[in-house]
Amino acid sequence: MKDYPAVLVARLGGSSEFRSKHIGSDVLDFIKLWFIEPLNKTGCRFVIVDAYNTPKTMAFYEQNGFTTVFSTEQQEKDYRHITSEATLSTRLMFYDLMSMVEEYR
Repeated sequence: MKDYPAVLVARLGGSSEFRSKHIGSDVLDFIKLWFIEPLNKTGCRFVIVDAYNTPKTMAFYEQNGFTTVFSTEQQEKDYRHITSEATLSTRLMFYDLMSMVEEYR
């Protein structure tokens, strides 16, 4: 991923008071739309996140169109030179903005 133009969403969290109101999904949709806007000249192709490696968080990003960069945790560990047997605390995920561009044509 280091050779592709991307925007990193560094921290996206929410108060438990506002969970299940789709605010997180709305924020991600805003970010996606911002970077496919014709006047936006950043040239970004992907939105990337380091998602907490929990079923709920992974499902949230998958429901919002994100995919893991590596198909297995072991592949990601090898790429990141992690030798520990411990579970990864985060997983690198991406959203291809071209899928949205095609949708809006």
